[in-house]
Amino acid sequence: MKKYLNTVAISSLLAAPAFAGNLQEPSVEPIIATPVQVQPISDWTGFYLGAQLGYGDAWTSPVGVALDGGFAGVHAGYLHDFGDFVLGGELDYDRSDISQNLGGTELKIDKVARLKLIGGYDLGKGLVYATAGVFNGNLKVSEPGFSESDDDNGWVLGGGYKHKFSENWIGGVEALHHKISDLGGELDGLDLKATTISARISYKF
Repeated sequence: MKKYLNTVAISSLLAAPAFAGNLQEPSVEPIIATPVQVQPISDWTGFYLGAQLGYGDAWTSPVGVALDGGFAGVHAGYLHDFGDFVLGGELDYDRSDISQNLGGTELKIDKVARLKLIGGYDLGKGLVYATAGVFNGNLKVSEPGFSESDDDNGWVLGGGYKHKFSENWIGGVEALHHKISDLGGELDGLDLKATTISARISYKF
């Protein structure tokens, strides 16, 4: 009997590795990587329309007359995004109340139309830019029983900042410096300088 038990024990020990080799190894679940959401790249290319509201002051020389007041208008333009830099052009038009009353005689900048080139640096959602161009200003001299209006041309320089609230809606601010040399009509011989700052809202198509 003892010999039989020893034989069974030895057989069991010899068979143990075979059983161990048949044990199934635990399966490893594959790791699935979550795809990274890539933010769309903002692009300034396109046509846009908008409106502006602002304030300006002006002065004449060599006879010093100071004018100030508000204005409102509309604008339209096109921008092309080259990557880091943006180039384009814009046309805008304002009705103005920049004026001064001198003892019953009112001098007023009544209307302003501008044609500007725009060049700026693309910040993604923001665009900082410089602008230069030409403008036409309608200057009006009024007194009791008399009124004269003259159109004069000049140049304009400035800069601004645009910010995208979405891919279509754009807000911004713009500051401009204007100059007309040798005004005509009742203001013949005078130079006019004006500075304006405006808040702007645009819709890009």
